[in-house]
Amino acid sequence: MSEVKEIDWYTLAGAGIIGGLICIYAAVILDAALGVNYFIFLGAIGAILATLWGADAVRKICKYGIGTGVPSIGMLAFGMGLLATLLGLKFGDYLVAKNILAMEVVGGIKAGLLVGPLAALVMALVQGFVIGFIAQNILKMKIPTMQVGMTMISGAASLIYLGYTVTIAGAFDFGTLVNNVINTGFIAPLFIVGALPMLHPFNACLGPDENQRRTLTLGVEAALMSTVIFGILSFAIFPNDIIGPVITVLLGLVAWVFAYLAYWQKVKESGTIILPTGLLPKKEEGQ
Repeated sequence: MSEVKEIDWYTLAGAGIIGGLICIYAAVILDAALGVNYFIFLGAIGAILATLWGADAVRKICKYGIGTGVPSIGMLAFGMGLLATLLGLKFGDYLVAKNILAMEVVGGIKAGLLVGPLAALVMALVQGFVIGFIAQNILKMKIPTMQVGMTMISGAASLIYLGYTVTIAGAFDFGTLVNNVINTGFIAPLFIVGALPMLHPFNACLGPDENQRRTLTLGVEAALMSTVIFGILSFAIFPNDIIGPVITVLLGLVAWVFAYLAYWQKVKESGTIILPTGLLPKKEEGQ
């Protein structure tokens, strides 16, 4: 079987950042313009694109022999991502409060609030770069991909927070994140269930036969399970208008089936046929 060339992690970073932001903004703007919540599932799609970016960054860092540190680095990424997301969204609120970019745009959304996700992403990337520098140059971890990788997983975590916040609550402003995600306690499953699709794939697939396609396929499958969970949580936020949550859960379930089958196919492609030989004889022939 010919070896398939890996997708460069900068290409995945571009897909995660551009595709993730487009989906996150589209979900909020379309719903605000139409006065519905039908498009909250787009936030989950943005989170899935960011998950692919983050999962690949995790595997490139952890392939340097720190397999047992995969969960730890995933939790570190989400800790960094949460802090940066809160700060970035608060910056958007600050712009509106100070009457900077306070004009209303599509659906009554104020322009300053649209800066929030971009600010969150930039702050996450900067924070990841600094933490990566400390790990590489002060703690002397001596992992060639550490600084770039830490920058990437922090940025990916921020976009995952933003995407699933939109899926749960239908918006990405600071007040929505605090009131509908943190104060409700939904931040706990978001922190864990949101992180698992990024850190789990390499942890599950590591070994001499690990390959990018199978690992990232598992990332998509796990992220779709998360989508279903966050779609269910969104029923609590939209108790009187359940169309958006229903769409999210149904699409998540259908897509999960296809992703699971795709992953199972990748597993079979990588498997080895073992022929049964029966039990070993108690005595050698002729003895």
